[in-house]
Amino acid sequence: MKIIFVRHGESKHNAKLTLLGDSGLTKKGKAQAKYLGMRLKKQKISAIYTSNLLRAKETGEIISKIIKVPVKSTFEELNEYRSANLKSRLKLLSNARLKRLKKLLNKISKNKMKNKTILIIAHGVTNRIMIGHLLQIPLRKQLLRFKQHNTATNRISWNKDYNNWNLDYMNDIAHLPKRLGGYQ
Repeated sequence: MKIIFVRHGESKHNAKLTLLGDSGLTKKGKAQAKYLGMRLKKQKISAIYTSNLLRAKETGEIISKIIKVPVKSTFEELNEYRSANLKSRLKLLSNARLKRLKKLLNKISKNKMKNKTILIIAHGVTNRIMIGHLLQIPLRKQLLRFKQHNTATNRISWNKDYNNWNLDYMNDIAHLPKRLGGYQ
């Protein structure tokens, strides 16, 4: 099994066009999602999950149309904009939403021996928490260390030989042209 975690495309909040935390995608964010969809078309995605935040749902809908895999489900994620600082975020993370997020992730990864690829689209912090949970990285460290660009992909895969998850790549934006935030 492979799980690809994707950060949503550029939102109006990211572009400082609104103060609302749960905002939709900008024109640039929609273009980023289209480029990612074209890249993912080459892979056999079995299911798509998105968070309930507007920018993640919009990113998922764009990708879904391109790769012709419907969004299976949405989930409630952690909204990092409600917290004033990291300390209060860490307190927020110990609540029921974190437990539900881990439960969903455990359900998705239940049949890890199967040859399938799951796509999860969410906030950068939520992706870091889920990746950290599967890789067994302590929560405090994973929040601080890994940057997530818009539409960055992060893939983990189940290693049958060692009976654990491997990080294949992180924060990959090779699908984006330079004008949309890529490295080329």
